[in-house]
Amino acid sequence: MTTASDLLVVERYLTYVRVEKRLAQRTVELYTLDLAKLSDFAAQAKVGLLEVQNHHIRRWVAQMHSAGRTGRGIALILSGWRGFYHWLGRQGMLDCNPVLDVRTPKAPKPLPKALGVDAAVQFADFACTDAPWVEARVGAIVELLYGSGLRVGELVGLDVHASATARGWVDLQASEAHVLGKGSKRRTVPVGSAALWALERWLAVR
Repeated sequence: MTTASDLLVVERYLTYVRVEKRLAQRTVELYTLDLAKLSDFAAQAKVGLLEVQNHHIRRWVAQMHSAGRTGRGIALILSGWRGFYHWLGRQGMLDCNPVLDVRTPKAPKPLPKALGVDAAVQFADFACTDAPWVEARVGAIVELLYGSGLRVGELVGLDVHASATARGWVDLQASEAHVLGKGSKRRTVPVGSAALWALERWLAVR
């Protein structure tokens, strides 16, 4: 249960950010919500706000994350708590800030979205109104990108034959493309029959 002294300290801090720091009303309201959450966690752990330790903060971060709160939301809450304990330290009421060195959970990195089958077919069947050589070149590019999974940077570095200066090349006989990928690492990818046909069509008119 939150003690009267804890409530008094919180009220003093909110007065400080409102009057002395002159923060916006909305910011003060957010700080109030952050400190209310901190008080709830402390009450559940049966510790006073001045008794909170680093391991308490880490546990509460884990609980918020497990409950579905995003990493950004947790980071904002920790920022409010960190400012509160920093102020307590300046007031001589605390020796160390328990929120220091507490990191928020990393946000998951979404995988790149690939074209669906219908969209890919529609894209591949697009009728080009330019010269035949342009249509052949576009067809070869699309087939290589989609069929071999090449990056754009890898595709534009392809040459017809292997050489000391080529960044990459296509081996039509082996149905393979040799490319220079990320980190200047060589890799070999298969080239399907549709891409081979498109390449041969392009090479005939380029």
